[in-house]
Amino acid sequence: MQIAKSAKNHEEAIALAAKPLLEDDYITADYIDEMIQAIEDHGPYIVLADEFALPHARPGESVKKTGLSLLVLKEPVDLKGNPVRLFVVLAAKDSTSHNEVLKALAQFLMDKQNIQDVIACENTEDIKKILDERW
Repeated sequence: MQIAKSAKNHEEAIALAAKPLLEDDYITADYIDEMIQAIEDHGPYIVLADEFALPHARPGESVKKTGLSLLVLKEPVDLKGNPVRLFVVLAAKDSTSHNEVLKALAQFLMDKQNIQDVIACENTEDIKKILDERW
């Protein structure tokens, strides 16, 4: 989990959001490029709710282990016409292993207040507390 003031663009935000997965050897740098290319190819399909995006790409060689990382931006970044401040990067090793995580994420996102509360957090400990209580 990370909190940052801003990002220049959605590409930089996605790279920053994915950085913990890269550093912890869940993904290769190619996965970041694949996520960005998927947006170029398919548009802003990763924007799932107001101010929330779920960057991801197809399972493949660039994903070593299934995992999630989270980035909160204090200033929104434009993602093809959508202001986004909360990025949750999904790295899936295969097409089924992440289904339970996605179900829990969908339930969490159904309450828009959850997104606003995470965005309002000033530190990662507060984010963790919200996720522990509500996820």
